[in-house]
Amino acid sequence: MTFNRQSGPDFKRQACVSKQVREFARGKSCTLRLMGCDGGGDTTVHAHIRRFGWAGMNQKPHDFLGVHACANCHDMLDSRSASAPIGDDDILRALGETLSRLYAAGLLTVGR
Repeated sequence: MTFNRQSGPDFKRQACVSKQVREFARGKSCTLRLMGCDGGGDTTVHAHIRRFGWAGMNQKPHDFLGVHACANCHDMLDSRSASAPIGDDDILRALGETLSRLYAAGLLTVGR
């Protein structure tokens, strides 16, 4: 099966940055939960997903394109660890859980 890759987002557009979203990750459990996960809590940060053409070189994607990741999982997500490759299914699950947390906390709203 082949997929037609569409061009990435417009990188000149202002990124969606939220200090509240980034700080909200502190103390939360890790949503990525890869092999070697420490569970999160004190080591959890809002880790941006730098895949799928969501950011250019030396850029972070929008803050809504991130997951709550412990230090170990963040290293694996950013390829700073020599571990097994991360599956897109792991990233999608973690993104869904993180977005659900943000929505429940009132930090993510959807226009009506």
